[in-house]
Amino acid sequence: MKNFVEAHNRVKDFDWEPSYAAKPVRYPTRYKIPAKTKDPFRHLLRDYFSMEEEKDNRQYGALEDALARSNAPARAERRWMEIMKVALPVLNFGEYAAMKSTGQLIETIENAELRQGYMAQMLDEVRHTNQEAYLVRYFARHAADPEGFTQAFKFRGANIFNRAGRAALETFFVGDPIEGALNLQVVAETGYTNPIFVAMTEVAAANGDQATPSVFLSIQSDESRHMANGYSTLAAAVSNPDNLPFLQADFDRAFWRQHAFLDPFVGAVYDYFQSNRSSSYGEKWNEWIHEDWVGCYIEKLAPFGLKAPRWYPHARERMQWLHHTAAMFAFASWPLQFWRFDPLTDADMEWFERKYPGWYGVYGAFWKEYGKMIDPRDKMVPLSLFQSLPPLCRVCQMPCVFPRPDMTTMRVKAHAGKMHAFCGDACEFIFDEDPQRYLGYETFYELYDGCDLADYIRKNGLLRSDGKTLMAQPSLDDNKMWTIDDIAALKIEIKNPLRELVP
Repeated sequence: MKNFVEAHNRVKDFDWEPSYAAKPVRYPTRYKIPAKTKDPFRHLLRDYFSMEEEKDNRQYGALEDALARSNAPARAERRWMEIMKVALPVLNFGEYAAMKSTGQLIETIENAELRQGYMAQMLDEVRHTNQEAYLVRYFARHAADPEGFTQAFKFRGANIFNRAGRAALETFFVGDPIEGALNLQVVAETGYTNPIFVAMTEVAAANGDQATPSVFLSIQSDESRHMANGYSTLAAAVSNPDNLPFLQADFDRAFWRQHAFLDPFVGAVYDYFQSNRSSSYGEKWNEWIHEDWVGCYIEKLAPFGLKAPRWYPHARERMQWLHHTAAMFAFASWPLQFWRFDPLTDADMEWFERKYPGWYGVYGAFWKEYGKMIDPRDKMVPLSLFQSLPPLCRVCQMPCVFPRPDMTTMRVKAHAGKMHAFCGDACEFIFDEDPQRYLGYETFYELYDGCDLADYIRKNGLLRSDGKTLMAQPSLDDNKMWTIDDIAALKIEIKNPLRELVP
């Protein structure tokens, strides 16, 4: 052990900057980070490579051998497999954003111990990006309905939820690199990877998907090291009192940006696309975010000057309804998507009422009506029931209908000669801090305002290989498949709800 420690310390002594040229400042930071701290990993890259190679060999070997020969994905619950068509591309972009974040930290932080940890994490993120892309390809080859998997990455710029995911996860690398680390390592990885990569594997396995757990659990074994990176970064930041005034503000913003997208999105994936039901996302959120992350992690940092996020109490209040509203929005807008939906059954609705008391009184009527609009011969889609969909938040890009339609916290205001909607006071406050940071990212409605729904579907390649049948469907019934002619006959226009408002 002594020789290992000596070798590790000697390697760090080789971290130097040349005296003959100044180091370029690529990613400036306002944080003052000490030159010496503790390495959260304390293992050499040589050992890291051999460990990760063994893990990858086990994972890819299992996918290509036993799981492929058994044709397991084709026998998994179709409801679950459909939602993986959008969940995996969103997560994959997060891994790519994390890779960029840690690369920036390596360039920014003058601390050999922290940089050692960032280096290993950046290599992890490269691996995770490839692992999840491989899983999408694997499902495209073996799933019962590959349509959507084969084109999933192409829709990142044109799909409402993919665009909202990018808006949240780009915070990993846009702005101050330390603020990026707060978004990535302290909030997303320490707080949210447990409900995503641990809890979600339970749902996947219960619904016959054995491939996703093989990949997710391999990824989560790396996330524990990334959490250590986040703690070391945070400890280094709080060690200098000069950092504290903006550290809390950056932390508050980081939590809200991740919560505003991840909780409605992951919650809808978790609760609304299970067939074999067990725990609820609300239960997992209370366990992993409220009790573990806030109660056992963040609150212990209070003596050092860092408090629980400013908007955390509001986020906790929203969790009763948040992802149910997001699911309703997703199902109502099914023709805009690229996966198939499955109407809730009476048993599903009983489960929701049991897990979320009061659920049926708020959402039950919608689901009863939705079940009547799955047959194209009836010439009805939920979109036709509304004059327009709710506005999209300028900051988080999510629909301004939270926490639920009858008690929305939406607000609209003018800025720079244009009207902007916000899902609540948190996103409005964040916008007012630095408007230019959010004005350049157009909402889905701004991109497609005035476009006929059928034209949108054609333009974005949302048709199956026959060139006629929609990739998205309101049900899993193969005898009730909608075509582009069915949609064209409805003459639905995509409208920006803010179009008529004058600044």
